[in-house]
Amino acid sequence: MFVVGVVLAGCSGGPQGPFPDRPADIDVSTVDLCTALTAEERAELGVEAGEAKTAELNNGPTRICGWSNFDDGYNYGVQTIADGAMVAVGIPGSTVQVVDGYGVVVETTQETVAPRCALYVDVAETQALRVQVRAIKNDDAGRIPSIETVCGRAESVVSSALRNLGGAGS
Repeated sequence: MFVVGVVLAGCSGGPQGPFPDRPADIDVSTVDLCTALTAEERAELGVEAGEAKTAELNNGPTRICGWSNFDDGYNYGVQTIADGAMVAVGIPGSTVQVVDGYGVVVETTQETVAPRCALYVDVAETQALRVQVRAIKNDDAGRIPSIETVCGRAESVVSSALRNLGGAGS
């Protein structure tokens, strides 16, 4: 099972560390994370309605919504993290990028076995969204999906989450 998380950062709309100014702040403290993907987007990914969960992290509670496609072997998740995305800056091997105007920290792990791509999205000063995608099955040709493919799916989920949770264009 995979967990996708979201970290919120910067309520001022101003830049946080290496991130650009946010197009809009998104308060993810109370939104229904399972609305990060529309019914049409879920159909494209081959997943059913998301499963909402809560958990406890070192820095406090987190909310998670996850979706799995056992046919193609991809797990998707969106998670709140009660710190800004700055907490992910400097994770070994991570990079800072921009998706739909929002700064993100991209972290990859297990690139040659069950590749996972996590994007920590700077959505508010003290909050972040962490979107995570993991490939848990080889493709039809028996190959492990590339980390580029997995991160491409993660970036697509980030775009959907930003739009559907109220950030893009607001």
